[in-house]
Formats: sequence, C-alpha cells, structure tokens
Amino acid sequence: MRRFWAAAALLALLLAGSLANAWYARALTEDMGARLDRAQALAGAGEWERAAQLTGQVRADWEAHRLYFHVVARHSDADGIAKGFRAVEEYLALEEADQYNAANADLMAQLALIAEMEQPSWINVL
Repeated sequence: MRRFWAAAALLALLLAGSLANAWYARALTEDMGARLDRAQALAGAGEWERAAQLTGQVRADWEAHRLYFHVVARHSDADGIAKGFRAVEEYLALEEADQYNAANADLMAQLALIAEMEQPSWINVL
C-alpha cells in the first residue's frame, strides 16, 4: 500500500509541475506578445525608435529565458523565435512598415504557439 501512495504522490507532483510550467510559459509569452503589439502600435504612429527600444527589451527578456524555452520547447521553435526577433529588428531599423508588421505578427504568433504547446489539452496529449 505504501508503494501506491508513493506513486500517487509522485504523479501528483509531476502534474503540479506540468501545470506550473504551462502557467509560466503562458505568462511569459503573453507579456512578450503584448509588448510586441505595443511596439507595433508605436511603429504605426511613426515612433520607430521607441518601437525598436521596446522590441529590444522584449528580445532581452527572451534571451534571459532562452534556456528555459530550449528545455521545454522544441529547439527549432525556440530558434525560430530568435530568427523572428532578428527579422523584426532589421525591419524596424529600415522603417519598412509592411514587412515589419508581417514579421512582428509572425513573431507574436510563434510566441503564442510555444505557450499553447505547453497547455494541458487533448490535442497536446494525443
């Protein structure tokens, strides 16, 4: 009977860790996505320098959590986000509105997908 309770406790601990990870991933990526959305609004208003600064802050946050995302997500997904930041920053420097908007929307979608992969759902289990 002790083995059963030990196994149940271990299972509960793993479930709690999984749920905490899902919450943390979503909190990080939603915050980054919201700030990238604000940067896009700034660029739309012609404030390219402020948009670049805000995007740089988001990239710094991404780099600070890069190891975490490389552990919990596929490396190709995490690398795709790093490439997305480079593209977005280049379009910001060139002040290319159309390309910037498209690249920024793609980057925000990639961040949302990383968080979605960590969420407990039937799609992720199957």
